[in-house]
Amino acid sequence: MIELVYFLEEQNGTPAYQVIQFNPGEPWQIVDGDEIIGRIQKQEGLWSLNALSNVPEGLLTGIAKLIEQQAFNRLPSKIKEHWATYVQEVIAQNDALYLIVCKDNIDFDRFKKLFWGYIGELIKDPWEIRFRVYNSDMSDDFEVVVN
Repeated sequence: MIELVYFLEEQNGTPAYQVIQFNPGEPWQIVDGDEIIGRIQKQEGLWSLNALSNVPEGLLTGIAKLIEQQAFNRLPSKIKEHWATYVQEVIAQNDALYLIVCKDNIDFDRFKKLFWGYIGELIKDPWEIRFRVYNSDMSDDFEVVVN
């Protein structure tokens, strides 16, 4: 689960909304207090809002921008680009856990050394992140925690 807080600054009193995604790929729930007021999701590059009640103007744009700015959106592509020869897929389970599946027919031990030595450099804002890395058939793995 990923939980963000969005502050709508254009409103008096600066209301805060929780923005929650329970599983990767699912729509984000927009919560005001204890009520779900809508869901947003990105499909084919465009954000859409399914409002369950009236929502303030600019809410979709602001929340979409907040989500896009998060590291869990950028880090998987950075990892895949940096290690394109080795990495098949990167899945953000949440902002502190990433699953990495390597390509077939690579030197997994070599990649392990490369990954351990450089992953900290790809993270601009350090926080505790756990990377679980698997070979292509999931028969071997290692874990790296970056603080």
